[in-house]
Amino acid sequence: MESISHYMQEDHVRIDAIAERAAAAAAAGDAAAMAREGALFLEQLQRHIDMEERLLFPAFEERTGMTAAGPSVQMREEHLQMQPVFEQMHAAIAAQDGAAWRRAAQALFEILMPHNMKEEQMMYPMLDDTLGSDARGLLAELKAMAD
Repeated sequence: MESISHYMQEDHVRIDAIAERAAAAAAAGDAAAMAREGALFLEQLQRHIDMEERLLFPAFEERTGMTAAGPSVQMREEHLQMQPVFEQMHAAIAAQDGAAWRRAAQALFEILMPHNMKEEQMMYPMLDDTLGSDARGLLAELKAMAD
């Protein structure tokens, strides 16, 4: 059976590939490709965050009782830190400003890289362990959100 860890890590890889395409387009001065790939990156990253915040974290907190502190609380705080950078990235797309996109992307990845590592090494394995056989149903809900 596929695990939540595996599914969510694969989503990180897929989203990172979109970010790389957007960065390459921005560096090449291809505003149309930067806009297309950048918008897709932001859309897919927000979808990923929504999957965590609407499904995974509440399920974890319900099972563990960790609602005031714990890994899911920390992940949510980091998601909030990303929001202003998302706005900068949207503004760079609207302005067709590759330099602004690259600056914002750099700022985002300073938050996102350690964040993803914590999710992959700690949060997702804890979800797999905590949810046990209930992970199958949650995985189906994640996949439905991705469609």
